[in-house]
Order: sequence, then C-alpha cells, then structure tokens
Amino acid sequence: MIVVQDWLRDAPVPGLRAVLTIGVFDGLHRGHRYLLERVIAGAAALGVDSLLLTFEPHPLSVLSSKYAPEILTTFPQKAGLLSDMGLSILACLRFDQEMASLGAEGFLDGVIASRVAPAGILIGPDFHFGRNAEGDFALLESWARGRGIPIEAVEMQRAPGGEVFSSSHVRGLLKTGHVESAARLLGRPYRISGVVIEGQRRGRELGFPTANLGKVSQLIPGPGVYAAMAVLDGKRLFAMTSVGNNPTFKGQSLTVETNILDFKGDLYGRDMGLDFIGRIRGMVRFDSATALAERLGEDERQARAILSAGLELGEGG
Repeated sequence: MIVVQDWLRDAPVPGLRAVLTIGVFDGLHRGHRYLLERVIAGAAALGVDSLLLTFEPHPLSVLSSKYAPEILTTFPQKAGLLSDMGLSILACLRFDQEMASLGAEGFLDGVIASRVAPAGILIGPDFHFGRNAEGDFALLESWARGRGIPIEAVEMQRAPGGEVFSSSHVRGLLKTGHVESAARLLGRPYRISGVVIEGQRRGRELGFPTANLGKVSQLIPGPGVYAAMAVLDGKRLFAMTSVGNNPTFKGQSLTVETNILDFKGDLYGRDMGLDFIGRIRGMVRFDSATALAERLGEDERQARAILSAGLELGEGG
C-alpha cells in the first residue's frame, strides 16, 4: 500500500531511509516505469523504502503558463499506478513561486536532506532543479558523493523501433488521435476521467444515448470517434466515444460523449474514466441526423470488433 505525503506540510517520518528519485513523471510511460522499477528493486535489496518525490502542479504551469503542457495523468491516477507497481512512498511537493525561487543547494539541503536519508538516488540524465533550473546532474552527483550516497543517471529508454519514451511524444500522438501508438509507449491505454454531466440528449434521440464528461483536467485526444472502455466503479465496459464539436448539429464547444454498449441506467453525477483503445474515424459533418445514426451503427460494429480483439490479446482486463 503506497503512502502519499505532502512533503512540506505533513510531519516528517522519523529515520526515513529510501532509494529516491525525483521528477514530474507525467504519464508514467514505459521509460518512467523502467527507472521506477530500478528504484523499487534497489530499495528492496537494501531493505529500505522506495520514494518518488514529484511536483504538483506541473512546474511549467507556475513558471511559464504559455509553455505548460496539458497533463496526461492526474495525481490520483499517478498514485494508483505507482501503488500497483509497489512503490512505498509518493511524496508531493507543492510547486509555487516560493518553491520556484529556491536555489539548487537550498533544494537539496532544505527539502531533500531535511526529510529523508537517501540510501541511493536514481535520476534521469536531463533532470534539472532549483531556481532557473540551475541544478543539474553534475551538482546532484557532487552533493550525493560528498555524503556517501550512491547515485546513478538512468539513460533514456527507447521502444524496440527506436521511439523515445517521452511525455511530449505521447502528447503529440494523442493530439493527432494515434491512441494505439500512445498506448504502446505508455504500456497501457490512455485514460481520462471526469464526472458525467447532462448533455443535449441528441444521442438518445439517435438511438445511441451518451454519457457526457464534464470538465476534464487532462489532455483530451484529438477529434474523432474511438473504441473505448468506460470505467465505472472499477468495472470496464465496452463503449464508443466521440470527441469533437458535433459538426452535424453545428456545435461550437468540444465535448466528450460516450455511448456505453449494452448499458442502461442513470449516470449523471457519477465519476467515469475512459480508456482510449482505438480510433475508428475522424469527425464528419453529415447531411442529416438519419445519416449520422446510420454511421453510428457502423461505428458501433467497428468498436465491438476492436474491443473484442483487445480482449483476445489480453488487453481488455
């Protein structure tokens, strides 16, 4: 069971020793997972805790909102995934202007050393920290070696085809609708979550009632119709999801509408997750509601085929 700590507000854990890594780890893609598996294995070998110190919100949202990326994983999602991996402690550092102004050495002595006695540090080679990103691996290595702490820069991993495991690459794939490729880099289907709200009820009139997600704090995949798995109370259900502005009805705002196959019931106000499994088509403006309904019937057939194939491959559990 993972322990979640607010690093600067919760009381320190007396005598905490841990193998440590630090970073945002947005998306927890396969490159992140490789590093974290090393941290967890190293901690187990030493009989100490494994600890990830991460930041909320994303530092760029404070430093330069213009360049802040759309996030891939919410903090609760991240905690759940890390718990499944076997991480001992997820420590969250609230990033604000005061933290942004803290120098690199102040971060190491005032934040790290005051809270944990590292039994080892594993870090990505491009990790920077402190005011104006003045701290780099060389400074961290010097600080650690001076205290007798083993430290290692873990090289960036690549997929068998040479693709780099990176959060920015995953974002690019999702924005263009390539959810299958994004899933290969993540090691799992991409998931967004939100609360079901009342929509225009057009789907019901077409014979395909939909659950509309309210505000989504994560990156939403590019416009299109997708085969998806709806996640309700821990259960995953076949679904097809439309992301777009309803061009047939001249809609203006982006909506995420999901038809859960073979489901009947009231979903308003319920939390729902969506795993994007495969893209069926792009957004199309149809000449009539009847033509749209006919196309939705074909979309459903394709969604069922994609999702059934996923189950046969062991990807739908």
